[in-house]
Amino acid sequence: MGRMFFLFALVSLFSSTGTAQNSVTITSDPTQTARPVSALLEQVRKREELSVTYEDPRYLRDSDMDERPASFAYGPQEMRGPDAEATVARMLREYELGGGPTFTVVRDGIRLHVVPDEILNGAGQRVHQDSVLDAIISIPPRKRNGSQLLGEICNQVQKQTGYLIDVGIGTPTNFLVRYHTAEGIENQPARSALGHLLDSISTPGRYVWDLYYDPNDNSYGLNFSDVGHSGFVQK
Repeated sequence: MGRMFFLFALVSLFSSTGTAQNSVTITSDPTQTARPVSALLEQVRKREELSVTYEDPRYLRDSDMDERPASFAYGPQEMRGPDAEATVARMLREYELGGGPTFTVVRDGIRLHVVPDEILNGAGQRVHQDSVLDAIISIPPRKRNGSQLLGEICNQVQKQTGYLIDVGIGTPTNFLVRYHTAEGIENQPARSALGHLLDSISTPGRYVWDLYYDPNDNSYGLNFSDVGHSGFVQK
């Protein structure tokens, strides 16, 4: 009995040690960004080649942005395959419990999207906020390259919501210019239209975005990241 107990304890020790060794902890540095969720997601993209996008809440003022450090621990296998969505959702819940804005994760095809759900108003109460990319847009068919279509998507979002979207850093310009289509977009969420365009110019899931909001001029900046040829979320 004593020998069996010893062997069981030894196996348990090696098992827990292996789990601890395989765990990854990612952190944000408030001196570098006031967007801790975006910073954590960017590390996940680099480490796990996960196709996940990020969208800022519409903060009322710069001071509403979160300048506290954030951290999250996960097992690499949790960010691969069907567990990835639940693991990102767990990260967002932990961030919310720390007092940050509420985000939610949604799946659209092969990508995950982290979008704002609730922000703190002037009275410190949580109020719901829609994603600007929920806007339903339509673009008539016409011959365009990918860069022109990207511009049309941003213009249509502005028409539907009133918020300007400037295309920023990391744009896969060469891929966009080489891509040509005569197709339009009919009654699609802007998020889906943007994802479809990116998947048409390169490997599906390779390119993701960060949509950053500037409360000073009530506009967005759309930045892109390349997560690699194998970047995808399995269903």
